[in-house]
Amino acid sequence: MTSAGPSSQAWQAALLAWLPRRASGWKVGCRAAAQVPGYVSQVTRTGGSTDSEASLASWWRRRQEHGRSAGGHASRELTQRLTKELEEHAAGLQPKPEHVAQKDEFLRRLDHHLAQAIDGASVSPFGSVVNGFWTPHSDVDICVRVPGASTRSAQIQILRQISAELSKAKTHHVEPRFGAQVPILHWAPLRPGMVSCDISVNNVLAVVNSKLVGHYVGMENRLRTLGFCVKTWAAARGINDRSRGTISSFTLALMLIHFLQRRDPPVLPSLQDIAFSRSHKAKFVNGVDCRFCTDHDLIQHELSDLRGNRQPNDENTGALLMEFFRYFGYVYRHGIIRIRDTRSLLPPTDESSCYLVVDNPFEAGKDVANIDTSQHETIRKELRRAWSLLSHGRSFNEVLRTERGSLLAPETSRPRRR
Repeated sequence: MTSAGPSSQAWQAALLAWLPRRASGWKVGCRAAAQVPGYVSQVTRTGGSTDSEASLASWWRRRQEHGRSAGGHASRELTQRLTKELEEHAAGLQPKPEHVAQKDEFLRRLDHHLAQAIDGASVSPFGSVVNGFWTPHSDVDICVRVPGASTRSAQIQILRQISAELSKAKTHHVEPRFGAQVPILHWAPLRPGMVSCDISVNNVLAVVNSKLVGHYVGMENRLRTLGFCVKTWAAARGINDRSRGTISSFTLALMLIHFLQRRDPPVLPSLQDIAFSRSHKAKFVNGVDCRFCTDHDLIQHELSDLRGNRQPNDENTGALLMEFFRYFGYVYRHGIIRIRDTRSLLPPTDESSCYLVVDNPFEAGKDVANIDTSQHETIRKELRRAWSLLSHGRSFNEVLRTERGSLLAPETSRPRRR
């Protein structure tokens, strides 16, 4: 986004309002929603844009290059300043070695204790502990693997046994949440500074999902920074609570991966598409094929194929965050948000009524977001608010402010408005 003055901002706002409606007449499917330059319709080698979309993309890039030549220095200065703030924010959330040691010791002791109390039990962490977004203030998600506990009632019975064991510890209290979509025990400390956790039984697909996201995070530092910052934003603005029908942290991670796969050129490929296109050996977990590529050379080769003769994507984190908010606030109107090509797995369907439906990476056709329809407008407004503030030169901390003006994150220097 260039800073070409008020008339340019008004022109761009008008285009954003017009483009998604116009694009619906260009056979843009629900998967891709409306197409704007900077995005590609499909990250796999089997996808691609229509001639109309490619022509529009080329026109927009020429317009953007013209804007950069006239006033691009201010825009670059804005995104670089925002990048510095985002990187500092993410660095401040990283766990220190003592936090990691405490967490690892907690998991080791819990695994040892439950293995003695429940025949065949073992502990497997998942969620932020595995996917790279864990902070010292995060809960630890734990899957207790128990042979034979395949039904919901059997898993709740195991959770009752675990609850009886954990209740012996005087440092924590146990809160059963058996009515949740996945029954869990919430084990919370009685004093701050200690590890808390959510415990489920045989939730093994969640473990594999976390490893998949973790591999994406491990291969792209910009994704790690964006993940920490977007999660902070969603929590500060009150839309990061799955129990209230808003956006879970896992959903935010998948939205970010989807967004980065759609940049032009793409930042990320689809690790699952690589594995399937190259006929990697199937890896079944609970009857679900969970294969994905982890070979660095193959991943880089796929990225090279996707970008053609273009250079690798070098957009800074500040620019990507602004585009993330713009994409989901204005460009995306409907459709299932995916990080893999599912066309060979599912029949074509009308997705025009789907909004913020996020496909399970391994269980195609299953929505992992489960966002309440009553929250749709609130979430859309928050996305647009964030983009508006950042595009006018406001700091990330100002984006986190509540309506009463208080900050829900440490204060940092604020860039000048433009």
